[in-house]
Parts: sequence; structure tokens; C-alpha cells
Amino acid sequence: MPALHRALARTVSNRIAVHVQRSTEQAGLSAALFARHTGITAEDLIDPHGRIDGERHRRMVQLAGRLGLPPVVLERDCAVLFGDFPVLGNLCLNARTLREALAAFSTYRPLIGEFDFLLCRIAGQQVRFEYLAEFAPSSGFQALANFQVLASLTRVYDQAIPTCFAVELMGKAPPPYLVRRINDFFGAPVRYGSAANRMQFAAPMLDDPFAQHNAMLAPMLQQHAQQELDRIQQLHSFAASVENLILAFINDPQTDTRGSALLQQLCDRLQTSRWSLHRQLQLEGTHFRALEMKVKINESRRLLGNPQITLAQISEQLGFASQSAFTRFFRARHEMAPLAFRQHALLRVRAPA
Repeated sequence: MPALHRALARTVSNRIAVHVQRSTEQAGLSAALFARHTGITAEDLIDPHGRIDGERHRRMVQLAGRLGLPPVVLERDCAVLFGDFPVLGNLCLNARTLREALAAFSTYRPLIGEFDFLLCRIAGQQVRFEYLAEFAPSSGFQALANFQVLASLTRVYDQAIPTCFAVELMGKAPPPYLVRRINDFFGAPVRYGSAANRMQFAAPMLDDPFAQHNAMLAPMLQQHAQQELDRIQQLHSFAASVENLILAFINDPQTDTRGSALLQQLCDRLQTSRWSLHRQLQLEGTHFRALEMKVKINESRRLLGNPQITLAQISEQLGFASQSAFTRFFRARHEMAPLAFRQHALLRVRAPA
């Protein structure tokens, strides 16, 4: 599978997008503009277990870089360390040793996101991490977020000795008030403009037993984490990523979705041929036309729920040649006309509970 195909098949938790969207709003970018730039809509952020495909994640990371969003600095208290990712947090905070806790985070970090690479090297009591970002690699602030989590996790297991972390980041330094906070968090000055994103520290208690480890609970926590990871990887297949791209194209007023134009633009985005696209979807038991119809019928239901949008507007947005063509398409799948569906939907909304 080409590299771009693999990127689309990987996903990131929408909790990351929630935080970035809040930061962009504070920077003066409305939610509507955020959605226009990234393809990530308000509906994408509702489900706390939702995922964002690689293409939209890339656009979001690049937008954050262009806006120069300031990094988030955690508090030293790790009570909210894994607030958005309790499955990962439960596993990492119940390891037998710090070594196993760091390994658990590295192994199951895809629960947060399946992008970027976190390399770990342990020599004696010296631990060294290097973070390789796939998008906007020179910013350094994606690495900073991961290093903060690792530092907080280390302090949970190594409370007897205050741990200082030597951190190097590729990006430029943030404003002075954040530099002070970041230095305080790691216990040592952070170096900016470095050749790589690295963090290293001494961990004399690396293999000491963790007093709060629950041996009976540990296997169940690992099984839960593995099941969740399997679910994510199965749910977000290449076909699902193609669905997301089709939806993004339909909701982009600059994209022509009429006739074969949608398929051609999809192939252009994926940098592939129609044959390769059809072959990859065939391997997953589906085809482009089925995915296109699925997206269009789901989106037509959603749009019909808004009485402010006319049938003509819906027809045009979904790429139909005429309103009558859209009506025939919809009636064939619902055994009622779009207008009747809208009326029924509005009646259900207005009905008393």
C-alpha cells in the first residue's frame, strides 16, 4: 500500500482535535474556519471515542503550526495525566515497575494517535527518548506534549528522588512566561532549536517494585488496552478513510462532486490510479460506488434535518445533476421522497417526550 494510503488508514483520537480547536478559537479562529481549514467539524468532536483520519490530522497540525499556537504545559500533579485516555492511563499507572510503565506507554500510545514515532533507549539507569514527528517536524511541540506525559509518569514511580529531565526540542522557544513554566515542569532548562527532539534522564528506581501495583488487575487492564487498540485498527480501515475523504469533499464548496469528478479528485488526493483504488477497496470487500452511496445517503439524512437548507441546495452539495435526480436516489433507498422524510423528522423532533 502506498505511503499516503497507509497514512489515511491511521487515525488520531479526536480529543487532540478538541484541544487544538479550543486553542485556535483563543487565537481568534472561529469553529467554522477551523472546520474549513481542517475538514474537522463539530460533529467529529462530540463522541469522546471518535477518531480523526490522517489527512485531516495533517491539515490540523499544519494549521496549528501556521498559527503558532502555544504549547500546553501540564501541572506537576498527574491527577489528570490520562483524563482523556483512561484505558491507557489505567495500564500505565498500574505497572510493576517504571520500566514496564514506560514500555506500556510506548506500546499503546496509538490509543492516542497512530502517527509519529517515539523511540526509547535504556542503558543502565539512563533513559533516552527521541520523538520523530511526521507532520510539522520542526515545531517540537508535539514532542513536548509526549515528553511531559513521560516525565509525569516517571515521577509517579520515582517519587523518592526528584527527577530532572534534559529536554531538547527542534522548535523555537515559546514566550518567556511559558519558557519558565516548561523549565519548572522538567526541573531543568529546555534547549530549543536543537537537531532532534530528545529527552533523557537518570532513573535509579527503574526496576524497583511499584508499591501500588495491583497484580490481579494488571492482566485485565492489558487485555482491555489491547482490545481497544484492535477495535481502532479494525474500525479505521482504508475503506473508512476513503469514506471520510468523500465526506470532506462533499462538504467542501470548492470541490466538484458531480459525476466522475468525485472519484477523480479522490484519486488525485491519494496520488493513485483508479485501478489501484478499486483494487485496495476490493481487498477490504467493498468498492467506491458503495462507499459513495453510503456517505451520500447518510449526509442527505443529516441535511434534511435542517429545514433552512433547501432540497436544491442539498442536491447540489451532494453532486446530483438535478433535484429530481436526488429525489429518485433518496426515494429508492427510503421509499419516500426527501420532503416527506424531512416532515417526519421534524415531527419526531417536536413530539413531546
